[in-house]
Amino acid sequence: MTAFFPGRPIAVNRGGTMAHRLLPHSGMELGRWQKLNPSTLETVPEEPGIFEIANLVRTVLYVGRADGSLRRRLEGLGAVPTNVPASTGGYYVRWATSADEAAALAEAEAAHRARLRGRLPAGNEGVVRPTIRLVTRNAA
Repeated sequence: MTAFFPGRPIAVNRGGTMAHRLLPHSGMELGRWQKLNPSTLETVPEEPGIFEIANLVRTVLYVGRADGSLRRRLEGLGAVPTNVPASTGGYYVRWATSADEAAALAEAEAAHRARLRGRLPAGNEGVVRPTIRLVTRNAA
């Protein structure tokens, strides 16, 4: 079932509990949000595409392109890009594969600009922020 909200179509499951945003013109669907951790990175495809990184409440902090391989690009970030704001609740990622990464990224950025009054997510603003690293084991 597809529901349309002002300026952004989204696909809603039967229970209405999960929504995936469709990019306006391509119909490309970004996947479900998943916790950004080493086990999630193992499930990311090695295909070209775009991705979004968000905080605990799924506020998008960064939109990026894979540069040929989503898995390699996300693994190469460590945890997240250094310009992404800190998030105490951890980070979440979702992605979509696309043969034309440049067009898909431009479309995703345009969709964010439309929702954020002409601005991009905080991590795409080009402001250098403190380094954040991915914790892979429990602290003692």
